[in-house]
Amino acid sequence: MRYAHEVVTPKYPLDPLRRVRAENVDQNTRALSEAVRHVEAARDEAERRERMKHELEDSLATIAGAERERLQRGELTVADAARGAAWGVAAQMQRVSQARAVDEAQTTYARAVSLATDRQKGLAEARASADLVEKHHRQWKQAREAEAIAKDEEDGEASQLALARTRGEK
Repeated sequence: MRYAHEVVTPKYPLDPLRRVRAENVDQNTRALSEAVRHVEAARDEAERRERMKHELEDSLATIAGAERERLQRGELTVADAARGAAWGVAAQMQRVSQARAVDEAQTTYARAVSLATDRQKGLAEARASADLVEKHHRQWKQAREAEAIAKDEEDGEASQLALARTRGEK
C-alpha cells in the first residue's frame, strides 16, 4: 500500500483558483483589447468630425468672401442680399451643428479612453492576482520536490542499512 501512495503525485490544492485567475487575466486582456479598439475608432471619428468642421468653415469663408466681393462690385440685388442673410443664418446653424458633433465625438473619445484606462487597471490587478497564485504554486511545487528528494534519500539509506544487515548476517 505504501508503494501506491508514493506513485500518486499530490495535486495542487489551489489549482481551481489558479485556473480561474488565469481565465480572469485572459478575459481582462480581451476587454482591454476591445477598449483600445473603441478608443481608436472614437479618436478617428473625432478627427473626422473636426476635419468636417474645418472644411465647413473654409467653405463658408470662401462663399462669404465671394459674396462680399460681389457686393462691393455692386453685382447683388436686394433679393440677393436677402438670400445672403438667410444663407448666413443657415451657415450659423451648420456651424452649431458641426460644433455639437465635434463635442459629442470628443466626449465619446474621452469616455473610451477612460474605459480603456479602467480596463488596463483591471488587467493589472488580474495579473497581480494570478502571479500571486503562480508564485504560491512554484513554492508548493518546490516543497513537494524537496519532500520527494528527502523521501528518496531516506529510502536509499533504509535500503543501504537493510543491505548492510543482510551482508552482516550472512
